[in-house]
Amino acid sequence: MGEPVLVEGPNGRERLLLATERALRAGREIRVAEICKEAKVSAALIYKYFDDREDLIAEGYGRIYRGLVTEDLAGLANFPTEPDELRAAIRNQARQIFSRERDDIRWARLEALSHARINPGVARRIEKIRTELVEEYANVLMSFKGAVFTRDEAATMSVIALGLVLGVTAMSYQELSDEKRDSLAEMWSTMMLATLAKFTE
Repeated sequence: MGEPVLVEGPNGRERLLLATERALRAGREIRVAEICKEAKVSAALIYKYFDDREDLIAEGYGRIYRGLVTEDLAGLANFPTEPDELRAAIRNQARQIFSRERDDIRWARLEALSHARINPGVARRIEKIRTELVEEYANVLMSFKGAVFTRDEAATMSVIALGLVLGVTAMSYQELSDEKRDSLAEMWSTMMLATLAKFTE
């Protein structure tokens, strides 16, 4: 038998961020001692990678805010252009976005925005990520075959599409039924398709 293969796990910085993300998603207060214990690192390591506790929280919130949107954008970039197939693809993606599995992601992104109002470090990080997400989404929209968006129109649609997902989190019931989720997905995809149709030759 050969030598065992050592698989490198997350480094200290990544373990700190993972522990912080878990705490933020669970709504727990961020206590440095608890985060370090969960991450299995010494407290001194936080100050090697982050300015202070607030800097750690800011990056944790920033990563949560980005959430699964990057994955969604990758899927959107590969959507078919044939109308019926496009309708089905957008509806299926909307069902995924509004699924139960995404609830904590959406709530955490909303919490991140709230926290940004009282923490300048979080605000700077969230604003940077928010700008990046809007631009990334606009880039995907601009690449649709036959699309005749101006850059401003694509960015505006991007804001509406991304904002609707967060708005649903803020305004919906504590526990959405599967029927309500399907209805949301249907309405969201209808809005997206109607807007795309308006700007497609």
